Amino acid sequence: MEPLPPPLEQKRQEVARRLGRPVYVRRVRTTDGELRGRLRVEPGRVVIEYQVAEAGYFWHVPVIEELLDRAAAGQQSAELREPWAGDGEGPRER
Repeated sequence: MEPLPPPLEQKRQEVARRLGRPVYVRRVRTTDGELRGRLRVEPGRVVIEYQVAEAGYFWHVPVIEELLDRAAAGQQSAELREPWAGDGEGPRER
């Protein structure tokens, strides 16, 4: 797990305390160009993955924030996709 910006790290720790399990945030590279990030709540842990963008861009920060918010609200899984993907309705939940 790579270091997160301090406010995001604090939020990750708060969600972990609230849920009583560790929250792992990790980068992934996929061939799915529409995937921005996904959330999976598993027994004993929460996994947040975000698609790696070009170096130097921080578009992943709001993706991680949204997935942390969803985990804190009790959502068990979600995929965030590019707005232009599919029907254009925004994030697709699973």
